[in-house]
Amino acid sequence: MGEANVINSSSSLTLYEQLANQILDSINHEQYLPGDQLPTEMELQQSTGYSRSTVRHALRLLVNKGILVKIHGKGTFVQTGMGSEARRSQFFSLTNNVKSMGDKLTTKLVDIQQLEATPEQADFFNLTHASQLINVTRLRYVNGDPFCVEYIYFTPEFASIANQNLNGSLYQVLHDKFGKTPAGGQKKFDIKKADTKEAFLLEVDRGTALMQISDFVYDQNDHPLHISRQVIRSDKYKYVLIQ
Repeated sequence: MGEANVINSSSSLTLYEQLANQILDSINHEQYLPGDQLPTEMELQQSTGYSRSTVRHALRLLVNKGILVKIHGKGTFVQTGMGSEARRSQFFSLTNNVKSMGDKLTTKLVDIQQLEATPEQADFFNLTHASQLINVTRLRYVNGDPFCVEYIYFTPEFASIANQNLNGSLYQVLHDKFGKTPAGGQKKFDIKKADTKEAFLLEVDRGTALMQISDFVYDQNDHPLHISRQVIRSDKYKYVLIQ
């Protein structure tokens, strides 16, 4: 939302609906996180090129959907309990989940390599079991303390992701460079013991019980997007699901 948006005059949507979708897209791609304050109506008017009336109607629409909340005398904020349209990105984003709790999240790229797909991974990506995958390994920190080793698996079509800055939001990279948006999938929870590499990175003893969260994520076209496996110190991070 930092620069003027293209107004699609041929769209069947009204101008304020187009702007509302652009604001929602910014929320889904972590430009605005739960609890963040949006720019003022005048600032949005200047940055987007829409009229003040269109901006006001777009914000009102998102407030009515439960995605934004307007606080008199303070401004408009992203709802901490967002509507279902925005929650789908929140569900898969560790960045959003941590920052929404007021903590500082930082990321360090550990390595990128090619690995042979496991049978489960090959089935998800509709590949043969001997296929190669791109594996991105990152170490995540909360308030400066290591708390999560993250393994992310892509098909070879995403090989150029190795040229991107992966020390921030992965979903921002996927959106900006590949035009991909997470739109659904499956999340699995279990417990594993820290191997030698994980023990070193997370600063725990080898064999320490860790929480493991696996995401099998589809894009906006219902195509397999990626698999991620997050190995987490449970003394540093609690995962709570609210329905």
